[in-house]
Amino acid sequence: MDKKEYFIYVKGKEVKVSEEVYKAYWKITEHEKYLIKKDWKNNVIPFSALDYDGHFVDNIIDERIDLEKIVEVKMQIEELNKALATLTKKEKELIEAIFYKEESLRSIGKKEKVSYQAIGKRRDKILEKLRKLLEDKF
Repeated sequence: MDKKEYFIYVKGKEVKVSEEVYKAYWKITEHEKYLIKKDWKNNVIPFSALDYDGHFVDNIIDERIDLEKIVEVKMQIEELNKALATLTKKEKELIEAIFYKEESLRSIGKKEKVSYQAIGKRRDKILEKLRKLLEDKF
């Protein structure tokens, strides 16, 4: 069986690459698309879009932005980071796998050789622990 060839386009030219480079390229490309979609969904505007007429400073003023809300959210994020810092290494790894790496409970369960229900119970206990830590803050 012939080995599959992989190509990406650089400045309009086809460039042969390894499978590893090809997969890494598309992973990054898809992640960028995801972030752009998320920005549009949340009405986030990139700074580059504000300098369309050479008057950048005049264009960045947006009365729709609620600075108090932004400060409040940043404070909540700080508190969440403090609460996350109190978790054990195993708890942090589970939270990271579920919420940051978006792994399924089944895949985590397979790796740890336990049922996905057991992973779900661990997750729920960790979230309850975080909720109690944050309860007094907000």
